[in-house]
Amino acid sequence: MRWTEQSLSSLTTKDGYRLRGESMTRIEVFSDAAFAFAVTMLVISLSTIPQNYQELLTALQRIPSFAASFAVMMLIWITHRRWSERFGLDDGASTFLTLALIFVVLVYVYPLKLIMDLMFYAFSQRWFPADFQVSSTAEVAVLVAIFSVGFFLVALIQFGLYQRAASKADELCLNELEQLLIHKEILVWVVQSILGLLVALIALIFMSSWGYLAGIAYSLTPIIIPLVTLRTRREIQSNLSRSSKENG
Repeated sequence: MRWTEQSLSSLTTKDGYRLRGESMTRIEVFSDAAFAFAVTMLVISLSTIPQNYQELLTALQRIPSFAASFAVMMLIWITHRRWSERFGLDDGASTFLTLALIFVVLVYVYPLKLIMDLMFYAFSQRWFPADFQVSSTAEVAVLVAIFSVGFFLVALIQFGLYQRAASKADELCLNELEQLLIHKEILVWVVQSILGLLVALIALIFMSSWGYLAGIAYSLTPIIIPLVTLRTRREIQSNLSRSSKENG
Protein backbone atom coordinates (compact mmCIF):
# COMPACT_ATOMS: atom_id res chain seq x y z
CA MET A 1 0.00 0.00 0.00
CA ARG A 2 1.30 3.45 -0.98
CA TRP A 3 0.54 5.94 1.74
CA THR A 4 -0.18 9.67 1.34
CA GLU A 5 -0.11 12.48 3.88
CA GLN A 6 -3.90 12.60 3.69
CA SER A 7 -4.32 8.88 4.50
CA LEU A 8 -1.67 9.11 7.22
CA SER A 9 -3.37 12.03 8.96
CA SER A 10 -6.02 9.76 10.47
CA LEU A 11 -3.52 7.29 11.98
CA THR A 12 -2.48 7.04 15.62
CA THR A 13 0.95 8.52 16.35
CA LYS A 14 3.17 6.85 18.94
CA ASP A 15 6.83 7.57 19.79
CA GLY A 16 7.07 9.76 16.68
CA TYR A 17 5.80 7.08 14.29
CA ARG A 18 2.45 7.07 12.54
CA LEU A 19 1.21 3.52 13.11
CA ARG A 20 0.61 2.04 9.67
CA GLY A 21 0.23 -1.55 10.86
CA GLU A 22 -2.32 -1.52 13.67
CA SER A 23 -4.41 -4.21 11.92
CA MET A 24 -2.72 -7.60 12.19
CA THR A 25 -1.63 -9.55 9.10
CA ARG A 26 -1.47 -13.35 8.86
CA ILE A 27 2.32 -13.33 9.27
CA GLU A 28 1.97 -11.33 12.50
CA VAL A 29 -0.59 -13.80 13.83
CA PHE A 30 1.80 -16.61 12.97
CA SER A 31 4.75 -14.85 14.64
CA ASP A 32 2.71 -14.26 17.81
CA ALA A 33 1.81 -17.96 17.90
CA ALA A 34 5.47 -18.91 17.39
CA PHE A 35 6.59 -16.71 20.28
CA ALA A 36 3.87 -18.22 22.46
CA PHE A 37 5.16 -21.67 21.54
CA ALA A 38 8.73 -20.61 22.42
CA VAL A 39 7.55 -19.49 25.86
CA THR A 40 5.72 -22.82 26.25
CA MET A 41 9.02 -24.59 25.53
CA LEU A 42 10.56 -22.59 28.39
CA VAL A 43 7.77 -23.69 30.73
CA ILE A 44 8.08 -27.34 29.70
CA SER A 45 11.82 -27.20 30.36
CA LEU A 46 11.10 -26.43 34.03
CA SER A 47 10.36 -30.18 34.50
CA THR A 48 7.31 -31.96 35.84
CA ILE A 49 4.84 -30.96 38.55
CA PRO A 50 6.49 -31.20 42.02
CA GLN A 51 5.64 -34.42 43.86
CA ASN A 52 6.88 -33.42 47.31
CA TYR A 53 7.94 -30.42 49.40
CA GLN A 54 11.60 -30.54 48.35
CA GLU A 55 10.68 -30.68 44.67
CA LEU A 56 8.39 -27.69 45.23
CA LEU A 57 11.27 -25.66 46.70
CA THR A 58 13.50 -26.67 43.80
CA ALA A 59 10.80 -25.62 41.32
CA LEU A 60 10.46 -22.22 43.04
CA GLN A 61 14.24 -21.77 42.83
CA ARG A 62 13.98 -22.07 39.05
CA ILE A 63 11.64 -19.07 38.77
CA PRO A 64 14.35 -16.34 38.47
CA SER A 65 16.01 -18.16 35.56
CA PHE A 66 12.65 -18.65 33.86
CA ALA A 67 11.73 -14.99 34.47
CA ALA A 68 14.98 -13.77 32.90
CA SER A 69 14.52 -16.05 29.87
CA PHE A 70 10.88 -14.99 29.55
CA ALA A 71 11.88 -11.30 29.71
CA VAL A 72 14.38 -11.73 26.86
CA MET A 73 11.80 -13.53 24.72
CA MET A 74 9.20 -10.83 25.37
CA LEU A 75 11.72 -8.10 24.56
CA ILE A 76 12.37 -9.70 21.16
CA TRP A 77 8.62 -10.05 20.59
CA ILE A 78 7.93 -6.44 21.59
CA THR A 79 10.64 -5.05 19.30
CA HIS A 80 9.19 -6.95 16.35
CA ARG A 81 5.64 -5.99 17.29
CA ARG A 82 6.63 -2.32 17.38
CA TRP A 83 8.21 -2.62 13.93
CA SER A 84 5.01 -4.20 12.59
CA GLU A 85 2.82 -1.47 14.10
CA ARG A 86 5.04 1.32 12.80
CA PHE A 87 5.28 0.22 9.18
CA GLY A 88 2.71 -2.50 8.43
CA LEU A 89 4.95 -3.99 5.73
CA ASP A 90 3.79 -7.32 4.32
CA ASP A 91 6.04 -7.69 1.26
CA GLY A 92 8.25 -10.66 0.42
CA ALA A 93 11.45 -9.39 2.08
CA SER A 94 9.65 -8.41 5.28
CA THR A 95 7.92 -11.79 5.46
CA PHE A 96 11.21 -13.61 4.91
CA LEU A 97 12.91 -11.62 7.68
CA THR A 98 10.01 -12.27 10.06
CA LEU A 99 10.14 -16.00 9.34
CA ALA A 100 13.91 -15.94 9.85
CA LEU A 101 13.39 -14.26 13.22
CA ILE A 102 10.86 -16.93 14.24
CA PHE A 103 13.28 -19.69 13.22
CA VAL A 104 16.15 -18.18 15.22
CA VAL A 105 13.93 -17.64 18.28
CA LEU A 106 12.74 -21.27 18.27
CA VAL A 107 16.36 -22.49 18.06
CA TYR A 108 17.60 -19.82 20.49
CA VAL A 109 15.15 -20.67 23.28
CA TYR A 110 17.15 -23.53 24.82
CA PRO A 111 20.62 -21.90 24.73
CA LEU A 112 18.95 -18.87 26.31
CA LYS A 113 17.46 -20.99 29.12
CA LEU A 114 20.73 -22.84 29.71
CA ILE A 115 22.83 -19.67 29.90
CA MET A 116 20.36 -18.14 32.36
CA ASP A 117 20.40 -21.30 34.48
CA LEU A 118 24.19 -21.28 34.66
CA MET A 119 24.32 -17.55 35.34
CA PHE A 120 21.98 -17.77 38.34
CA TYR A 121 23.72 -20.96 39.48
CA ALA A 122 27.12 -19.25 39.47
CA PHE A 123 26.03 -15.91 40.95
CA SER A 124 24.10 -17.58 43.78
CA GLN A 125 27.01 -19.81 44.74
CA ARG A 126 25.05 -22.88 43.54
CA TRP A 127 21.88 -22.03 45.49
CA PHE A 128 19.78 -21.77 42.31
CA PRO A 129 19.64 -25.16 40.53
CA ALA A 130 21.01 -25.90 37.07
CA ASP A 131 20.26 -29.18 35.35
CA PHE A 132 22.76 -28.54 32.57
CA GLN A 133 26.17 -29.67 33.76
CA VAL A 134 29.52 -28.33 32.53
CA SER A 135 32.89 -29.77 33.46
CA SER A 136 35.20 -26.91 32.41
CA THR A 137 35.30 -23.20 31.66
CA ALA A 138 35.86 -24.10 28.01
CA GLU A 139 32.40 -25.67 27.87
CA VAL A 140 30.91 -22.53 29.42
CA ALA A 141 32.73 -20.45 26.78
CA VAL A 142 31.18 -22.55 24.01
CA LEU A 143 27.72 -22.05 25.53
CA VAL A 144 28.36 -18.29 25.68
CA ALA A 145 29.40 -18.40 22.01
CA ILE A 146 26.24 -20.31 21.00
CA PHE A 147 24.07 -17.84 22.92
CA SER A 148 25.92 -14.91 21.31
CA VAL A 149 25.43 -16.27 17.79
CA GLY A 150 21.70 -16.33 18.49
CA PHE A 151 21.88 -12.78 19.87
CA PHE A 152 23.82 -11.69 16.78
CA LEU A 153 21.26 -13.21 14.40
CA VAL A 154 18.29 -11.65 16.21
CA ALA A 155 19.94 -8.21 16.11
CA LEU A 156 20.94 -8.68 12.46
CA ILE A 157 17.37 -9.54 11.47
CA GLN A 158 16.00 -6.54 13.39
CA PHE A 159 18.54 -4.38 11.55
CA GLY A 160 17.32 -5.87 8.27
CA LEU A 161 13.69 -5.08 9.11
CA TYR A 162 14.42 -1.42 9.81
CA GLN A 163 16.66 -1.21 6.76
CA ARG A 164 13.76 -2.57 4.72
CA ALA A 165 11.47 0.11 6.14
CA ALA A 166 14.05 2.79 5.28
CA SER A 167 14.19 1.53 1.68
CA LYS A 168 10.41 1.95 1.45
CA ALA A 169 10.50 5.63 2.48
CA ASP A 170 8.51 6.84 -0.54
CA GLU A 171 5.90 4.09 -0.36
CA LEU A 172 5.43 4.61 3.39
CA CYS A 173 5.54 8.40 2.99
CA LEU A 174 8.01 8.70 5.88
CA ASN A 175 8.48 12.21 7.23
CA GLU A 176 11.80 13.62 8.39
CA LEU A 177 11.28 12.64 12.03
CA GLU A 178 10.38 9.05 11.15
CA GLN A 179 13.47 8.73 8.96
CA LEU A 180 15.64 10.00 11.82
CA LEU A 181 14.01 7.54 14.21
CA ILE A 182 14.62 4.68 11.76
CA HIS A 183 18.26 5.74 11.43
CA LYS A 184 18.57 5.60 15.22
CA GLU A 185 17.05 2.11 15.32
CA ILE A 186 19.42 0.94 12.60
CA LEU A 187 22.41 2.21 14.59
CA VAL A 188 21.14 0.45 17.73
CA TRP A 189 20.78 -2.91 15.98
CA VAL A 190 24.12 -2.57 14.20
CA VAL A 191 25.81 -2.07 17.57
CA GLN A 192 23.90 -5.03 19.04
CA SER A 193 24.81 -7.34 16.16
CA ILE A 194 28.49 -6.36 16.25
CA LEU A 195 28.56 -6.90 20.00
CA GLY A 196 27.01 -10.36 19.71
CA LEU A 197 29.48 -11.38 17.02
CA LEU A 198 32.47 -10.06 18.97
CA VAL A 199 31.41 -11.87 22.15
CA ALA A 200 31.04 -15.13 20.21
CA LEU A 201 34.47 -14.75 18.62
CA ILE A 202 36.18 -13.80 21.90
CA ALA A 203 34.55 -16.73 23.70
CA LEU A 204 35.80 -19.19 21.05
CA ILE A 205 39.27 -17.67 20.61
CA PHE A 206 39.99 -17.59 24.34
CA MET A 207 37.93 -20.69 25.09
CA SER A 208 40.67 -22.44 27.07
CA SER A 209 41.36 -19.44 29.35
CA TRP A 210 38.91 -16.62 30.13
CA GLY A 211 36.59 -16.91 27.13
CA TYR A 212 33.65 -17.74 29.40
CA LEU A 213 33.84 -14.15 30.75
CA ALA A 214 33.17 -12.66 27.30
CA GLY A 215 29.46 -12.40 28.08
CA ILE A 216 30.20 -9.61 30.55
CA ALA A 217 30.58 -7.36 27.48
CA TYR A 218 26.78 -7.25 27.18
CA SER A 219 26.73 -5.03 30.26
CA LEU A 220 28.40 -2.33 28.14
CA THR A 221 25.35 -1.80 25.92
CA PRO A 222 23.78 0.88 28.18
CA ILE A 223 26.98 2.88 27.66
CA ILE A 224 27.82 2.13 24.02
CA ILE A 225 24.39 2.63 22.46
CA PRO A 226 23.75 6.15 23.88
CA LEU A 227 27.20 7.21 22.67
CA VAL A 228 26.69 5.82 19.15
CA THR A 229 23.21 7.35 18.80
CA LEU A 230 24.04 10.70 20.44
CA ARG A 231 24.14 12.70 17.21
CA THR A 232 20.92 11.15 15.88
CA ARG A 233 19.13 11.78 19.17
CA ARG A 234 20.16 15.44 19.00
CA GLU A 235 18.77 15.67 15.46
CA ILE A 236 15.52 14.09 16.66
CA GLN A 237 15.23 16.59 19.52
CA SER A 238 15.94 19.43 17.11
CA ASN A 239 13.25 18.16 14.76
CA LEU A 240 10.74 17.87 17.62
CA SER A 241 11.55 21.39 18.82
CA ARG A 242 11.16 22.80 15.33
CA SER A 243 7.82 21.00 14.88
CA SER A 244 6.57 22.34 18.24
CA LYS A 245 7.41 25.91 17.23
CA GLU A 246 5.70 25.52 13.87
CA ASN A 247 2.58 24.04 15.47
CA GLY A 248 2.65 26.65 18.23
